[in-house]
Amino acid sequence: MRIGGLAVTKGITTKKGSSPLHFLRVLRYAKPYMRYLYPAMACVVIVALTYSVNIMALLPAIKLISPDEQGIPAWARQSIAENRLGLVFAPSDDVARVVKVSNEDAEKAGVARRDTLVTLNGERLSAFDIFARLADPSADAAVKLGFACGTDGEPREVTITPREASFANRCLWRVASWLPQEKTNDAKMRILVILLVILFVVGLVGAVCRFFGEYLISLVAGRTIVAIRRQMYGRVLKLPLSYFAAHGISDTMSRFIQDSQDIYRGLNYVFAKTIREPLKAMFVFILAMIIDPRITLITVLAAPVAAVLIRKFGRMIRKANKRLLEGYGRMLAALEGSLVGIRVVKGYTMENYERRHLHSVDQHMLKQQLKIARTEAMSSPVFEMIGRILATLAIIYFAQLMFEGVMTFAKFGTLAACMAGMFDPIRKMSSFYNRIQRANAAVDRVFEVIDMPVESAGSERMPPLPVLSESIQFRGVTFTYEGGDRPALRDIDLTIRRGERVAFVGANGSGKTTLLSLLMRFFEPDDGAVLFDGRDVREHSISSLRKQMSLITQDTVIFADTLANNIAYGNEALLRRITLRRRHPNRRYSMDGDEERIIAAAKAAHADEFILEKPDGYDTYVGEHGVTLSGGQKQRIAIARAILRDAPIFIFDEATSQIDTESEQKIHDAVERFLEDRTALIIAHRMSTIQQADRIVVMEAGRIADIGTHEELMERCKLYQNLCGTQLVDDSQAGPRDQPQ
Repeated sequence: MRIGGLAVTKGITTKKGSSPLHFLRVLRYAKPYMRYLYPAMACVVIVALTYSVNIMALLPAIKLISPDEQGIPAWARQSIAENRLGLVFAPSDDVARVVKVSNEDAEKAGVARRDTLVTLNGERLSAFDIFARLADPSADAAVKLGFACGTDGEPREVTITPREASFANRCLWRVASWLPQEKTNDAKMRILVILLVILFVVGLVGAVCRFFGEYLISLVAGRTIVAIRRQMYGRVLKLPLSYFAAHGISDTMSRFIQDSQDIYRGLNYVFAKTIREPLKAMFVFILAMIIDPRITLITVLAAPVAAVLIRKFGRMIRKANKRLLEGYGRMLAALEGSLVGIRVVKGYTMENYERRHLHSVDQHMLKQQLKIARTEAMSSPVFEMIGRILATLAIIYFAQLMFEGVMTFAKFGTLAACMAGMFDPIRKMSSFYNRIQRANAAVDRVFEVIDMPVESAGSERMPPLPVLSESIQFRGVTFTYEGGDRPALRDIDLTIRRGERVAFVGANGSGKTTLLSLLMRFFEPDDGAVLFDGRDVREHSISSLRKQMSLITQDTVIFADTLANNIAYGNEALLRRITLRRRHPNRRYSMDGDEERIIAAAKAAHADEFILEKPDGYDTYVGEHGVTLSGGQKQRIAIARAILRDAPIFIFDEATSQIDTESEQKIHDAVERFLEDRTALIIAHRMSTIQQADRIVVMEAGRIADIGTHEELMERCKLYQNLCGTQLVDDSQAGPRDQPQ
């Protein structure tokens, strides 16, 4: 593809990637909104914490509800005592049996599993009382513990110095001291109510944080997408016409709409689930490690399998979604073509053909959507089955420990909940990766536009082109459209003097419009040069060149806006002031006679007469493509736009197919007055325009066949004689053809 004189390959100019890191390029656009993202991330962390707190609450809840458990205060003191002693006990009927020994002094003294703790400092006490004294953080002196093989045997004493109570143990001690100490059902009920109230408050905090977190994340994602669209739109407006010829308008529109929405959804997943779900799994993992470190084995087994499957599913979705997004572009093209040309579709009874054509595009998109749906539908069950298998193995292992008395039922239930609590975020992360890969496909297409070289990139840093003072010269210009098998223009040599009126005539495809497109640098010549007063236009900025020109195309362009804004479109500063005044009617803006300038331009183009007949005058909204205007009215608005721009060079593709005789005469008069002391390049279709031109350029097959006045060409140019006899419109034969649309 040739863009601005540079040869580039069609496709993405950046490195593609199926990794989520490929998505990080989008995050650069989120940097200005970090002030919203930081509190959102804090909220996400709190939500993850509340998730683990709810699971952690299962342990005390079981301690309270189960009739075989000793209650929360007793359990808290036992946990503190075990931590300080380096021993693990299984209490039953006010006695505590050893189930694990990790204290060196106790091991040397011969303390073994199934020994029973019966005395403290020689005093025979219940297990509850022994744990209560050992759990007291202030008790840090060495103690003598008596262990017996049974409850009635002679104990052997072991001297142990308790470890210093940790901060967590001190906090747990205080909580246990605040709770009711009785073992009655009423006391347990009061503790249960306290626990439920705490969980309600935790849940409320989590809900509020989830609301603010998700809202702020949506705000950041939305503003990021706006920033991306702003840059993409700015880039699209600067792309050469060859880009649109290669890609089409509908495909570009699809990138703005569908692709950017996929990126928006991907951003929401990145900012929310990439933080929340791993944190949820991590906090629950930490909880499980505190309860029993052997849980690590289960997690290590699951992680590699999950990672491989997540990557596999993600790649499948990325490929399918990219084809789906391309399908959206084809669907928009089909819809636009059939709806814009609905009169032709109906007139030629092609409704069935268009319906079948759109149906085939829909079928292709459905195929890709179903492929994505199959992959996403498969991923969750696969991860659930992996989690179920590993959870089953873990439960069997933990149950065996419980039956051996090494683990209590409360620990067993809590660890089972931790298993579920860890695998649920992992399962959701598989969905997250799929969403990111869908967003990656959209990122490819969006940044393909953003990375595309603009027309003559860097030209705005070039010096401005001085206002035309002598002549425009085409010197040996040759140009071929991309994919063309022959040049559209070949060896064009033409000089146009300042203030001269030059008409271009020729059969369709002879190169008239292409030649004037090269003058405005819509395309760059393959060979030769376009010169302004001897200066190569490629050595000057494009904007300084185009500001010297007023352009009226054959297909008159009317924007979906008011009549006043359409006329003011050629003057950016004026249009901006009008737009701001309309958006903020209560503010005062200095118009400096701007309204009078618009009205004067409309009167000069003979447009004022029909504008005043509109219900809202100059503020009348004309609809898409100016649907409420006739062909002649559209062209008079376009001429008023050119008059208001007041450029020294006038380029006019004279279209007459939709204009009646009266409108044609008014347009002719308006153009005549406007062209005084201006250089005019006109693609002529009517005899009146040709005869009043200073020179006529006759074109054929991309070459200049002859140049001269009407009389000269009628005498010597056979091609011109044929054009006058067959293609050029005689004003005397023009009839009324102008109908409001």
